[in-house]
Amino acid sequence: MKIRTTTIQRLRDALLKSGRRQSIVSSSAYRTLAREGLLSETEKNAITKVASIAEVMFLMMAADEMIVIEEMDAFRGAIRGLSGDVISDDLMQVLIEDFALRLKEEGRTARLRAVAEAIQDEHEVESAFTLAAAVALADDQVEASEQTLLEELAQWFGLSPEQSQGLLSQLSSEQ
Repeated sequence: MKIRTTTIQRLRDALLKSGRRQSIVSSSAYRTLAREGLLSETEKNAITKVASIAEVMFLMMAADEMIVIEEMDAFRGAIRGLSGDVISDDLMQVLIEDFALRLKEEGRTARLRAVAEAIQDEHEVESAFTLAAAVALADDQVEASEQTLLEELAQWFGLSPEQSQGLLSQLSSEQ
């Protein structure tokens, strides 16, 4: 599966641009409140809306056991876009901590199963898959472990090789 397509490179670039911008407010007190679940209804709704797709991106970041700044920037950019800028950097950090704990306790296969079961809508499947590819390409290198994970995601999401490659190449034919 070819990840380095015009589509994914454009998506990566947009996510990196958005993700490099820092949140206005950052506070360890806010992270403590977030860990306790003391969030506004708007934040709770935003998390509910994006949590599974965010976890797919986290699994991609963790695939090579080394999360680099570009992957974090792409993750932040995607979450900002998906949540309408409701989820702050601090709250994203709390989500990542939660995802890391689940991955450690349950393992990758269990987490892949969980996100695949949670993401059933066709458009959300496509979004999760393409965002994971953009995160894999964020540092301009796609490691073998990231390639393998993307192939596993395609299988868990029920995407054929043709569908997967089509999603990765979609915009190339449009422009």
